[in-house]
Amino acid sequence: MGRTNLGARELCDASETTLHSHPGGGNGAVIKSGEIVTNGSGIGSVVFGTAFPDVNYAISLASEGSSDDIITTWSNKTVNGFDVRTNDDGGKAEGNVTVNWIVTPYTNP
Repeated sequence: MGRTNLGARELCDASETTLHSHPGGGNGAVIKSGEIVTNGSGIGSVVFGTAFPDVNYAISLASEGSSDDIITTWSNKTVNGFDVRTNDDGGKAEGNVTVNWIVTPYTNP
């Protein structure tokens, strides 16, 4: 199956969205999603291509690495992004983990 164009260019912000985004009130995409890989210490930073107007957004994370028991958490949420950390179930840093993320505001656009 080939790649599908899910929306018009003006509706998607390709710098941060790999699947789809919905436009907001002139401030860029309201729903943002993407993928990062944590470094060897299990740390990564998500930086949005366009900032949210405030930090009232929800974050959802899914990760896949060399272990079945990976705990993925976020911290330092700002209008411009957030940090991600991946650990094994014993609390030890688990590096080089692919983390898929999606964020959406708590309110309607």
